[in-house]
Amino acid sequence: MESLKVALDRIEADIVELKRQYDLFFQGNRRTEPSEERRLLEWMVRRMGQRKIPNTSDQFRFNTLQGRYHSLANLWTRMVRDLEEGRLVRDASGVVRVHTREEAPVEQEHLASVVEQIRQARSECGMQTDPADAESLRRMLIDRARDIAGKSGARRVEFRVTVENGKPKVRAGKV
Repeated sequence: MESLKVALDRIEADIVELKRQYDLFFQGNRRTEPSEERRLLEWMVRRMGQRKIPNTSDQFRFNTLQGRYHSLANLWTRMVRDLEEGRLVRDASGVVRVHTREEAPVEQEHLASVVEQIRQARSECGMQTDPADAESLRRMLIDRARDIAGKSGARRVEFRVTVENGKPKVRAGKV
């Protein structure tokens, strides 16, 4: 009975230590993933799960520790996979951060010229051009550029304005 409590204490201490090691790894202070320590702890948890635990409080404690280990293991697996696939990146100091695109898929100058080209094409076709529509048109073009960039993986999107059958058309293409 006492050896069971000692084993549970050891598993709990090992979970805390492994969490600390993974935190060091994700902060960039440890070069390699603590996979050997993780494998050992997983073996201990699996082996303890095969034992019959007669005391319900010890069984509850083990189930709690097992749940904590598995949720942390899933988190670590997901973060390592995201690091390998480039969704998480290390900055210059080694800290892991979420990779986001800081730049918009359309340059502001290009967007302004496209909005002006659309206004000119509408006036050439005899359609009304309201200056208040420029902002909503601008937002619509940015949203469309983000959709296209997200679907195609392009970093930049360019728009072309053409007149077809007496109506202005906006064509988008990736750069």
